[in-house]
Amino acid sequence: MATTHAYFSAAWALTHGSAVYRKPSGMTVNVTRTNVEKDGKGRRPPWDERYVGEVVSEDEGGCVEPISMVRGITRE
Repeated sequence: MATTHAYFSAAWALTHGSAVYRKPSGMTVNVTRTNVEKDGKGRRPPWDERYVGEVVSEDEGGCVEPISMVRGITRE
């Protein structure tokens, strides 16, 4: 099973949405960015983004719910 590193940013999720990924343990987690390397270099402000651990890669079926936004929040 291939895994990738996952990150979550509340600010990014509010304006662009987040996806739900499956962790190797079977638990699920909201994710705004994945990266094959564990790094802190993303498009999000580093003070807002949190590392949420490894998730099953999208190619292996790890993305169980595609990017969606909270109801009532629109992109403008």
